[in-house]
Amino acid sequence: MKKLYFLAILALLNSCMHEDEKVANEKVMGYRPIYTDYASIRKIELQKARGLTHPGKIYTKGKYLYINESGEGIHIFDNSDKTNPKPVAFLAIPVNKDISIKNDILYADNGDDLVSIDISNPNNIKVLKRVEKAFPYPSYPNERGKFECVDPSKGYVKAWEYVELINPKCFR
Repeated sequence: MKKLYFLAILALLNSCMHEDEKVANEKVMGYRPIYTDYASIRKIELQKARGLTHPGKIYTKGKYLYINESGEGIHIFDNSDKTNPKPVAFLAIPVNKDISIKNDILYADNGDDLVSIDISNPNNIKVLKRVEKAFPYPSYPNERGKFECVDPSKGYVKAWEYVELINPKCFR
């Protein structure tokens, strides 16, 4: 009888362990970080004008119009004719989300850095200063839920994708 009782307990423990393994490999929907290397996000350059896809903040300075393209950079238009702005250039600032202009200086986030850019001549833009780590590293998605924990050694988190994850350790 003791053997039967012992075997029943052993079977119960094995089934519990088996259930724990299922939980450890549970598939759930959540967020996975998309990384980019630090060198590529710090590359700021003037490019040819391109179309607007996700416009954000708009600033006017003199005869120019500056329109933020969330995550990409800033469109520059000659706004001399306010009824027909002419594209001038696109200022690529990877992972950029916000801008501000004071005098002839454009301030922009560039990943977790803050950059100041001389825009006195929109055809010859110059990065004046970079303050590294001015903003917090993106350790979690904006949305609440489970997510894959961030590993800064893999690069900078430029976005999050909603995918099936196996037993994510982080949540918010």
